[in-house]
Amino acid sequence: MWMRSSNECWGSEMKRAVTGSLAMFFGLCVIVCNIAEAQANTAKSVPSVFEPDDQNRGFEEAKHPSDVVLDALLKTPEAVKIHDELSHRDRESLRSLFEVVRVDLGESGEKGFVALGQGPMTGADCFWFWIVRASKGKAEVLLFSNGLSLSLRKQMTNHYRNIEVDWATAAFIGSRLYRYNGSVYQLDKELTKENK
Repeated sequence: MWMRSSNECWGSEMKRAVTGSLAMFFGLCVIVCNIAEAQANTAKSVPSVFEPDDQNRGFEEAKHPSDVVLDALLKTPEAVKIHDELSHRDRESLRSLFEVVRVDLGESGEKGFVALGQGPMTGADCFWFWIVRASKGKAEVLLFSNGLSLSLRKQMTNHYRNIEVDWATAAFIGSRLYRYNGSVYQLDKELTKENK
């Protein structure tokens, strides 16, 4: 009788232990799935590839620029060059010439934006992209490049992500790699080949 009772006790303790372990396992699975989903949502909200010809990739959540970002964009050589064409527009009309997306430029902790220009702030063959940094109520343009797509790469230089821009014309296709030099992005490498 004693043996039977001990086995029954041991059996019920074992069942409780297995049940508890399974409950803990399923609880951990739920937590891991929630973390993975949160990371996926964060990755979706901060894009790193921008390709307007591919269903406006990267610009799905784009907004028009804030005043400080707009001011920085309007001071660029590209805007100054077409000043006469822009001078008759009101502020909101000028704002509508750009779409901006908040991005992670690296380890700086400052706000970064990719801006995309709309006509007349764009090219015939390629789009116009700007990288803008905003901090303490001011903004500055760190890079202008024309191209078909822009990618923020994982590799960094001086705590800022390297940037690759792919471009094409009727005659050539190419790729440019930009690195941050401590104050702005500079062209590091360019590959060009004939467009066959």
